[in-house]
Amino acid sequence: MKPTFNSNMFESIKSALESAKTKQTGGNYKNILSIAGPATYVVRLLPNIKSPKETFLHYYHHGWNSIATGQYASVASPSTWGERCPVSELYFKILRSGSAEEQERAKANLRRKENWYVNIYVVSDPKNPENNGTVKVLRFGKQLNKIIEAAISGDDASEFGAKIFDLSESGCSLRIKAELVSDKPGAPKYPTYTASKFLAPGPIEGLDEDKIPGIYESVFELNTFVEHKTAADIQAFIDTNFYGNEAAKPAAEPAAADVEDDVPYEAPKPVVKAAAKPVAKPTSSNDSVNDDKVKAILDGLDDL
Repeated sequence: MKPTFNSNMFESIKSALESAKTKQTGGNYKNILSIAGPATYVVRLLPNIKSPKETFLHYYHHGWNSIATGQYASVASPSTWGERCPVSELYFKILRSGSAEEQERAKANLRRKENWYVNIYVVSDPKNPENNGTVKVLRFGKQLNKIIEAAISGDDASEFGAKIFDLSESGCSLRIKAELVSDKPGAPKYPTYTASKFLAPGPIEGLDEDKIPGIYESVFELNTFVEHKTAADIQAFIDTNFYGNEAAKPAAEPAAADVEDDVPYEAPKPVVKAAAKPVAKPTSSNDSVNDDKVKAILDGLDDL
């Protein structure tokens, strides 16, 4: 008998989302659905039926326009896995002892961001209709995460719950409305997703129910979408892209800037005792306070 989605799997997904434990290595970006908009997309979230706890992948990252190449460069933050992050350490070091100009540059470039991945069945992609009826990966930020969390375990859970992962006529699709807005007239526009919502239960037009088990089995392994780099690799990334050192040539992640959500968090208290095994140029700082921040973010996210 082919595996399919059930309520027990939903409970596992819900538990994993709340704990925000992830596993990431490697990279695979060609199958990410672009929702930069402006447009209205309709998708159905897909569970990982073989490993429900890996239905969502939650990660932190840093990115800015490289001083060496002029192009956007990004790297996953080791804080995703509870490890020290050279970029965050540099950020806090500059805030403590850098000049006013250096502090402004650090604030504009080095702040940590967060995103999530989830598999989806594409119901409607008006920008790229060839994606309709295929399995893709949705990369999303705080705005969509707030909507998804509300449907899973928040105020809308009684209405939606497990239905958001159901491909049958009893399931509920997510309508993603991407709109371009700006903070003031003439300012650059950026996408916002606050008008997105889950729809009432209904069938997916053109979907043969006999194909549903195969769709559930064809999801991507999300741990291939974020590369777990060493501290030394990240230091080389900093040297090249923040300081312009051409001698250091780290392999940067492909840019994926559809959603770039800053994560405001307080600087850890400086460590008085030097680290036993320093790797990066910046002095070590204690990132442990971020654990509570991650939990707070998952418990209730603010819109951008």
